[in-house]
Amino acid sequence: MSTPGAFTGRKRKKETPWSVKAGDFLSKWIITVGGIGTVIAVSTVFFLLLWVVYPLLKPATLGAQHPLELHEKMSRVIHTQVDEYRTMVWQLFSDGNVKAFSLADGTLIEQRQLFPGRKITASSFSLSTPDAIVGFSDGTVSFGKISFETGFLDIEDASEQVRALSGADIGRIGDATVQRISRDQFRTQRLAVSFGEPIKGDTGTAVVLIDQSTDGSDRVYSVFHEDRTFQLVRVEERENMLTGEVFVDTDSTSLSFSAIPRDGKPVFIALSGLGDTVSIAWPDGTLARFNTRDFERPFLQEVLDLVPEDGESLTVLKYLLGRTTLLAGDSTGVVRAWFPVRIPMTGTGEDELKLAQAHEFPGAKSPVTSIASSARMRMIGIGYEDGTSRVVHVTSHKELADLPSPGGNGPVLDMVFAPKDDTLLVALPDRFLVREMTPYYPETTFRSLILPVWYEGASGPEHVWQSSAATDDFEPKYGLMPLIFGTLKATLYSLFFGVPIALMAAVFTSEFLTPRVRSRVKPAVELMASLPSVVLGFLAALVFAPVVEDLLTVFLATFVTMPLAFLLGAYVWQLLPHGWTIRMQGYRFWFLFLPVPLGGGLAILAGPLLEQLFFAGNIIAWLDGQLPGTWGAWTFLMIPVSALAAAWISAIRVSPWVRNLTAGWSRNRCAWIDLSRFAFTGLAILAGAGAVGGLLSLLGLDPRGSVFGTYVQRNSLVVGFVMGFAIIPIIYTISEDALSAVPEHLRSASLGAGATPWQTAVRIIIPTAMSGLFSAIMIGLGRAVGETMIVLMAAGNTPIMEMNIFNGFRTLSANIAVELPEAVVGSTHYRTLFLAALVLFLMTFVLNTAAEIVRLRFRKRASEL
Repeated sequence: MSTPGAFTGRKRKKETPWSVKAGDFLSKWIITVGGIGTVIAVSTVFFLLLWVVYPLLKPATLGAQHPLELHEKMSRVIHTQVDEYRTMVWQLFSDGNVKAFSLADGTLIEQRQLFPGRKITASSFSLSTPDAIVGFSDGTVSFGKISFETGFLDIEDASEQVRALSGADIGRIGDATVQRISRDQFRTQRLAVSFGEPIKGDTGTAVVLIDQSTDGSDRVYSVFHEDRTFQLVRVEERENMLTGEVFVDTDSTSLSFSAIPRDGKPVFIALSGLGDTVSIAWPDGTLARFNTRDFERPFLQEVLDLVPEDGESLTVLKYLLGRTTLLAGDSTGVVRAWFPVRIPMTGTGEDELKLAQAHEFPGAKSPVTSIASSARMRMIGIGYEDGTSRVVHVTSHKELADLPSPGGNGPVLDMVFAPKDDTLLVALPDRFLVREMTPYYPETTFRSLILPVWYEGASGPEHVWQSSAATDDFEPKYGLMPLIFGTLKATLYSLFFGVPIALMAAVFTSEFLTPRVRSRVKPAVELMASLPSVVLGFLAALVFAPVVEDLLTVFLATFVTMPLAFLLGAYVWQLLPHGWTIRMQGYRFWFLFLPVPLGGGLAILAGPLLEQLFFAGNIIAWLDGQLPGTWGAWTFLMIPVSALAAAWISAIRVSPWVRNLTAGWSRNRCAWIDLSRFAFTGLAILAGAGAVGGLLSLLGLDPRGSVFGTYVQRNSLVVGFVMGFAIIPIIYTISEDALSAVPEHLRSASLGAGATPWQTAVRIIIPTAMSGLFSAIMIGLGRAVGETMIVLMAAGNTPIMEMNIFNGFRTLSANIAVELPEAVVGSTHYRTLFLAALVLFLMTFVLNTAAEIVRLRFRKRASEL
């Protein structure tokens, strides 16, 4: 025992050095500030997205009601329109007078008599252009234009009275209104009217109903005369380039509705935008629709009832923007939207166009007296006999305004939207009610964004994303579900490919490789993460996709032959003498590469045989539905299911029996038994898959239309392979770190108890490291969810909802990358793209939160070991 004086070591310092204290203090504050900053940054992104998205769901706003006394009988008004800058209103009356009024105070600005000595008996006006057609009591018709002409006036040319105008004031210069638009310039608005010479019809009786459609220089109109003459007329204007003289040629065809059992005269007529359909309707709701696609041989397409209630009547029939959807209002206050859809004809295999009721807008039990359509969007105003009115969006069913009756003024005779949809005019018998309106974003509601919507021309409600088209009357489709579906589909297929490879590689590296080989393999795999996504997308689109298309069956066979080759290599390794395996243990990793050419060679040999046996000799044609037979495809799909069933049966029944049977046998004999089991199990898997496939085929089931379908070169299979390659490094690295972090005493205890390295890995190491493995998978999932360039370049970028592995898709991130640069700032499209970003943010947030909860549970269980 040593004495205290014999101690010769250095005396231990009791105080912590100032450098350590300073480092601890700085570290604490840096970590705290960094953590708070991260939370603030993420929250800022969330609230920024929310701030941009919020206006999508805002209700429309209406300004104060402004009555406008026009001192005219509104019942004589044929049509009304307001100018783009809300300074003037023109009205055409049945006596041929057109008058322009000031929208500010209703004073008369200009009046013209367009047709002296003639009475207008029918008229039709284009919604988005100034084109108009009027019919007269003598059977003639006249084409023309009524619009507003915009001019500009410099300050030096303006009078003192005009110079005194402020930005909000509206002045007068003769027959024009004037408004200041800058410090040195003014804008003028005046009425512009031009009508051609009347065109004689085939009969001299009065025009009762008329509607028009314009297409360039050609005009088509349908007309119904007093003597029940019903015609479709095509008018072509030709101009002599030398003299400037305009020649008008007309060609007409008769439409007969004698087969329709209706005694009274029709009261509504409607000509489609392309001029290929003419509809005529009676007060009881009967509508006859004629197909005029062949101008020389029109025929009656269908007859249907627009008002299903007995005793009720049709009160209004008008076309919506685009002149495809018919809006029918009835005496019950209901407005229904009808448009043609393709319906299969029984026994012919062909389709025919039939009108279908797609939308219905219930009213307040008062008859509909007026329907007005916006010229910019699919928004309509509905006026009722009791003086009330409302504004709704047809596609989204969003109610934008509900206007009560001003009381004692009679029914709503007309409703007019300003060209920019910023003002609504409601015509009552003695006045106009003028209200400023801001519809905001009527195309979007929760229903239209998430749920199926019945779009024009579709056979039923569906999920669609289509944000742009070539025509102004396009119906935008902002369904987010195809994008969410595409995101999940890309993630699912990439995880199917990447997760098993990454996890098995991590287990093999951690548990079976020597430290020397592991130190080289792990950095090499991690180096894969340095490949840019754009490079992988380029390779996928221009290299892998064409190769896979040309060698599709070889590529599919690889999914079977490659695992088969590796398993076969493992069983062959067991057949080697024990001494050899011990001496070659250090080179075991390099022997893994020997099955790769074997699996590839088997795939090359099996590919053509697989195509001939399972897919009628041409897999591309078979996928497209051109070739019969379903047994082969079902058999191929059932191989994984059959393999799982065989593995379960082997583990539960066969393995214990074999273990008892081979107790005491030599290593060599056991190896041969295992190889025989492997061969027998492989045959059993094929037999089981073939039997199930045959049963499904006998039941008449076809896998085409589900996971199989028409082949597209840039498809989910290619994306799953390449994006799986992209997520392998991150999953592998985190998984290998988690496995290596398992305490060594657990591994040593298991091996010391007689367990094999594989049993130790499966039953001890993996359960202990499960929290880390789960975190690795979830991080890989987050990487796949947010991937942009690979799916943008290799997925075909088509927003469709199909599980077909041979078809493409569009993800949320790819959609934002493609469309955001072209979106108009502040538009519905722009804000919906930010909504897509918000959905992507919430998806990753929810997934990561759930992953963290599960990870903590796994970690708690592991800590108890």
